[in-house]
Amino acid sequence: MESVFSRFDSYNFEADERFVDGLKTLNCRDQTGLLKLKLFFYNRFVEPIDQQSYKRWISLSCNHQQDQTRQSHPDSNGHENQVMTQTSAGTETKRLSFAEVMQLVQEGKEVPGVTKPDVHPSNQSPTPSQMQRVQKPWETTSS
Repeated sequence: MESVFSRFDSYNFEADERFVDGLKTLNCRDQTGLLKLKLFFYNRFVEPIDQQSYKRWISLSCNHQQDQTRQSHPDSNGHENQVMTQTSAGTETKRLSFAEVMQLVQEGKEVPGVTKPDVHPSNQSPTPSQMQRVQKPWETTSS
C-alpha cells in the first residue's frame, strides 16, 4: 500500500489536462479540498487509493520527516512553510461575481477563464436537402 501512496505523491497533477480543467471549473482554494480532489481524481482515473489510509500514512511520514529535518536543520522548517504559502497564494484565481462578469461583458473586456470559440462565417448559400421526407404514420401509401 505504501508504494501506491508514494506514486500518488509523485504523480504530476499539473501536467494532467483533465485534472487541470476540472480544477479550473471547481475553483478549490483550500489545501484540504485540493487534497480531496486529487485523491478522488487519482482513485478514479489512475489507480485505487484509500483516502483514510493515505491520510494516516502521510501524517506518519510527515512526523517522521519533520523529526529528521529538525535534527539536521532546525532553521529551515520555518522558511519552507513561508515559501509554501507564497506559492499557493500566487496560483489562486479570483472568483468573479455575476455583476463583475456583466460589467466586463458590457465594457467589451475579456472574461478570465472563458475560452473563445473560433467561429467564422462561411458566406455560402445553404444547399438543398438530398434526403426524401419521412412520411408520417397517417400518410402511408398502402391504400
